[in-house]
Amino acid sequence: MPKIVKALTALEIKNLKQDGVHALGGVQGLCLRIRGNHRAYILRYSFDAKRREITLGSFSTITIKTARDKATEYRAMIESGLDPIDYLQEQLLTRQQEQRAKELSELTFKATVERYELYQDKLNAWTTEKEKSLFLGRLGNHILPKIGNMPLNEVHAKDIAEVLLPHWTEHPALAKKLRQIIRQIYSWAKAKELLIGDNPVDNQVLQHLLPRCPKIIRHHAMLAVNDVPRFMRRLHECPSISAKCLEFAILTATRSANARYARWSEIDFDKRLWVIPAEKMKVKTSDHIVPLSKQALNLLQDLHERQLSDYVFTSPVGNSFLSDGSLKTVIKRLHTEALTKGEKGFVDPKMTNRRGDPAVATPHGIARASFRTWAQDDELGNDERYSERVAELCLHHMTKDTYKGAYNRGEMMKSRTEMMQDWANYCLGENQ
Repeated sequence: MPKIVKALTALEIKNLKQDGVHALGGVQGLCLRIRGNHRAYILRYSFDAKRREITLGSFSTITIKTARDKATEYRAMIESGLDPIDYLQEQLLTRQQEQRAKELSELTFKATVERYELYQDKLNAWTTEKEKSLFLGRLGNHILPKIGNMPLNEVHAKDIAEVLLPHWTEHPALAKKLRQIIRQIYSWAKAKELLIGDNPVDNQVLQHLLPRCPKIIRHHAMLAVNDVPRFMRRLHECPSISAKCLEFAILTATRSANARYARWSEIDFDKRLWVIPAEKMKVKTSDHIVPLSKQALNLLQDLHERQLSDYVFTSPVGNSFLSDGSLKTVIKRLHTEALTKGEKGFVDPKMTNRRGDPAVATPHGIARASFRTWAQDDELGNDERYSERVAELCLHHMTKDTYKGAYNRGEMMKSRTEMMQDWANYCLGENQ
């Protein structure tokens, strides 16, 4: 039998002074703990053969009657096989979960965007102010008016489809940007445990809610063949490394990336060849062997004398390769300078941009499309002088033959060498 302690009165309890745990009687295990100026009512008990202790409240905030009532309630729990500490923890967890669920049910997509923006600002995660401005501008103009006030966890695929639908066929690039932004917000919300369930931006679902986009093939803006020499003369006068890289790409009729990533180890000065490894090519079936014209060789030799890194065209920043934008910038600058002088700019005569203005030529368009057009130009007589097959091999395009290009690596090198030299002569106005 547990020892029965006489129930102390409120005055007797108040007069307890010594630090320690004092039995108060009235309920088995009810005590007052004194530690200096701190006094608290506690209940000591055993549960599953373990001694446990639960705080009932501070001496200064609850009465002895309230403490005894709580102790009596907890003793009843113990008698029924329920641990009061476990019960209170479960109650607290339930309240926290209910509060969390309430907060998440009221959290709007707009409020989530605001949290995301603060998070990005705190980490200084925006690459540039322009990137931040575009991101928030697209949200404000196209996304928030549709789903901003909706609860984050109640936005479904059909709601996202309604955001994308006005732009899906007319402005597909913008629609894809908007889809990416929404997906990014939801991915962040998932990581921060704000999203219940899966990311609603699911392409496999959205494809059934949006019309099929017509496939728009946009060609790279080129220069008319008779305008290439004028452009190349201006380009040849530019001293920048980006201009030299662009000139080399045009002289070799190669893609911008191949020229920008070119390494000195790929150049064979003795054999006058540039061997681009297959893994760098768009069609990775074989190495692309490019015969180098005397103009291309001269350009390389000048650069080789002041070699800065393993890259042929070394970026002024970081001793790495040039960016794709650097070559486009050269063309735009030459185009603007021509217009400023009252001359015709460097545009594609048959293409317009999204605003309906003549499209400024691109590195790929001049180096590849202008070259291919020149190779079969009937006014120059090239349609009789060069075969279509040789031109396609110069571009590393797959040719239709019995062997499906199996021997393309070294095929028709003599004809290709002659064609590349004639192209360089045409570009730079030599032997004309």
